[in-house]
Amino acid sequence: MSNAVDEYWNQMVTVALLGTDRREPPSPPTGGLADIAADDPQPTPSQRLLQQVAATTVVRRSGLLPGTSIATVAPPAEDARPITPAAATNTWRRIVADWPVLEDEWVLTVVRVGRRLAPELVSPSLARHRTDATRHARAMAAAGPLGNWMIDWSPRLACTAKQSAATAAAIEMAAELPPLPIVPELEALLSAKPADVARILAGGLASAQFGTPHRAVLVNLLARISPASLPAVAKAIDRVDPSSPSIGLAFALADLAHLRHHMLTELELA
Repeated sequence: MSNAVDEYWNQMVTVALLGTDRREPPSPPTGGLADIAADDPQPTPSQRLLQQVAATTVVRRSGLLPGTSIATVAPPAEDARPITPAAATNTWRRIVADWPVLEDEWVLTVVRVGRRLAPELVSPSLARHRTDATRHARAMAAAGPLGNWMIDWSPRLACTAKQSAATAAAIEMAAELPPLPIVPELEALLSAKPADVARILAGGLASAQFGTPHRAVLVNLLARISPASLPAVAKAIDRVDPSSPSIGLAFALADLAHLRHHMLTELELA
């Protein structure tokens, strides 16, 4: 029957191309198509052709067999950790754009508090650190099973560093916040009381004791001082006299202190 229907279809295509004014539609093969023509006779050749085209289309489609089934994509393994808040996604993007010195702490805080990266952050985090085994290992710890799942589907997200992210050394280093260079005379502020840290930094900026040449070391200091000192430091720097020659640096450091305090508070579990 299939060969007869196919042959009949080809004959109708020929008639359609030539036109029913030049050639009569072919007689339908015995069976359902002939029954339709007999039960509902059409007055003109063109109408008879359209009737049979419609009927034959139904016959041909109903005879199609389903193709081979497509393998279902296996989901990543379950990860019960809550994802980072939606607002934290914007915070991460601001950190990598404006204050990348805070990114290591941000990722480690995600892991420490028992969260995992929101899905939209997994791919950019892994891609960002493909050439850095330690930071890639941190991103993988924060991503959880979804990280491995995405690498399986997109190998370009895997670590390309010579030192594999899977090595024990890289994982051990990934669990610790890397040290930043701080001049000896400021190291005591890392563990000083919040009021003392705020007073010394704000006073140095107000008197221009700290200026542009000190920017790098002061950024490192604010990225590593005790989180408990951040509110007092940010508030004190905000009050630096705008007429101070170091006001530009003060604005930048206040922004850093506010952002670091915000990111740490934002990631804490309720």
